[in-house]
Amino acid sequence: MDSVIKPSDLQGLNATEQKELMERWFHENYEDPAERTPYESAEGGYIWIWGGPYYARDELENYFHEYADQSVINELTEELERYGWEWAPTERPGDYDDYDYDNFIIGNISSISEAHQNFIGAIGIIETLLETEIASKVQDQFYRLLFVNVVTALETFLSDAFISKVLGNKVLGGQDYFKTFVKSNLDFQNQKFSLSDVLEVVGGLESTVKTHLQEVVWHNLPKVSKMYKTTLGLKFPGKLGEIIKVIHIRHDIVHRNGRNKDGIDIFVQKAEVLALIEKIKQFAQPIDEQLAIIDFPIITTTNE
Repeated sequence: MDSVIKPSDLQGLNATEQKELMERWFHENYEDPAERTPYESAEGGYIWIWGGPYYARDELENYFHEYADQSVINELTEELERYGWEWAPTERPGDYDDYDYDNFIIGNISSISEAHQNFIGAIGIIETLLETEIASKVQDQFYRLLFVNVVTALETFLSDAFISKVLGNKVLGGQDYFKTFVKSNLDFQNQKFSLSDVLEVVGGLESTVKTHLQEVVWHNLPKVSKMYKTTLGLKFPGKLGEIIKVIHIRHDIVHRNGRNKDGIDIFVQKAEVLALIEKIKQFAQPIDEQLAIIDFPIITTTNE
């Protein structure tokens, strides 16, 4: 990958300076895939449309092996892996030109009913995995991964259902949730443009909305619940704070390699995953029921 930092720049630097320069290079070129890499639970995780996954040790050794001390590479690798094992490339010119987001969204977003069916299917797979015999030395890691997968199943359901409602109704001619979403979303309200740009902005609005929804962090429940309320008139059930606490644990497992912000390991037992499944099911079910009864396009045919 292109970089203004060259391997030979390490010459003459002490270990601390080498580490700082390599770390800067790494973050210029690689990022947490959660930043912008599409995630599809049905496909088994991230869809590496810009390449990857990349691993810190491999990339550091491949680029700096000629000039860096191996001990410095080892130390930096350990620090980077605390945030995650897999990395995606940072944004490059042409990334979004080379990828067809319209087809990605329309081709991967389920209908309203399918969204909940897929959610139940994903939960069923997790429940089956919970019955698998696992060696005691890897049980904690195994249950942490399943804990994260339960949250991911909820994310995917909320994303698929909302986008299907907003974009599907626009396509089929029902209640105009597309217009409601655009009018109520602060990100669009705060945009300014001249009158000369009006036609261009309006013409590209659907594409802009699709890209915006693709980039929403769907486990940001305060933001997502507001979107559901202002666009669909739908209220999230129960105590949202309980689910947000779960999201925070998920964040520490994924982004801090299973440690909380104080560096304390997070231990997850089978019973905790089972309890989370029930909590998430009870959260998702009323949302699905509300989605089923709010206005959805009805297609009729006439006999000539």
